[in-house]
Amino acid sequence: MIISAAAFAFALLLGTFIFLVLPRGRLWQRATSATLFLVLIAVVYGTSIELLSRPKPLRLELWQQADKAKVIAATMREGEAIYVWLQFPGAVEPRAYALPWDVKKAQQLQNAIQEGQSKGTDVNMSKPFEADLDEREPKFYATPQQALPEKAYVQVSPVVADRTGSPD
Repeated sequence: MIISAAAFAFALLLGTFIFLVLPRGRLWQRATSATLFLVLIAVVYGTSIELLSRPKPLRLELWQQADKAKVIAATMREGEAIYVWLQFPGAVEPRAYALPWDVKKAQQLQNAIQEGQSKGTDVNMSKPFEADLDEREPKFYATPQQALPEKAYVQVSPVVADRTGSPD
């Protein structure tokens, strides 16, 4: 994360340098700016590749909007973070996120996982991108079991044996 911030600051400095100095600069200034630009490309490429494999802090999500998400996997590091792998409705691939450590959320997640395993249902996360202003509603919960389908009862007329006739 620090490397990305440094790369961003470097890009701003390089952009300022190119905008202000390069048009009326000398050959060594142009060569320096071109070299710095190539270094910037290498740094940004290297840091972006590194960031692809890391869970994204949930507070930094800008594009995804959902009321709930299915928790595919989760792990917790006490005092550090809660790491979750979420599947959003309509999305093809799951995404990895890091939530700030919270004992109450960690306990909710652990309880939901245990309940989901005992019932054979999934674990969901409600309103993953909203701030926790309402503490009464759990953030993690096991999906309720689906109700069995209604049975179709057919009215059948009773079968009546006819005993008045002669035996065949």
